[in-house]
Amino acid sequence: MNGPKLPQSQKGVALAIALMALVGITVISLSSIKIGLLEMVMASNEESRMTAFQRAVNGLEGVTAIPQNFALIGGTGYTNCTANYGQDGRSGDRSICNAFNVSLPAGFDTTDAEMAVSRIQPEDGCPPRGMKTSCENFSVSAFSVRSNFDATQKRLGRSTQQQGYLVLVPKIERGRL
Repeated sequence: MNGPKLPQSQKGVALAIALMALVGITVISLSSIKIGLLEMVMASNEESRMTAFQRAVNGLEGVTAIPQNFALIGGTGYTNCTANYGQDGRSGDRSICNAFNVSLPAGFDTTDAEMAVSRIQPEDGCPPRGMKTSCENFSVSAFSVRSNFDATQKRLGRSTQQQGYLVLVPKIERGRL
């Protein structure tokens, strides 16, 4: 028995439809791969940004952990920096530093990091009310701590964080400490 006879114009249509479906599936697959790669790059960039932020904040914590970094020497604008501040193409301007004596805790990793402590107010200010003390017993001096982390050459990101810091200065009465 013979099957139905197809007209001459219908031969090869199934092949054309199959090829078009294959091209469509290929385009969709390539688009999915491209989107996946883009998302992977975005995730890597976000990880680098967060690492840089955490390293800069860690620098702030390292500086504020040592009270000697907030010595009441020099006047307003006096800036003390880490020894590597502004070297090797780092982001800081070395000319702003009056001294290079900022200390950090033992074992602190200063790779790709630099810190500066600037005095922004003399010690004649009154302490804020939240410090639960008065102008009779203490004055306050304000400092700004800046931490730069720059590892863009290693593709690890860059971040600069700045924080204010107040130092209570006891007022000494005559003849009494």
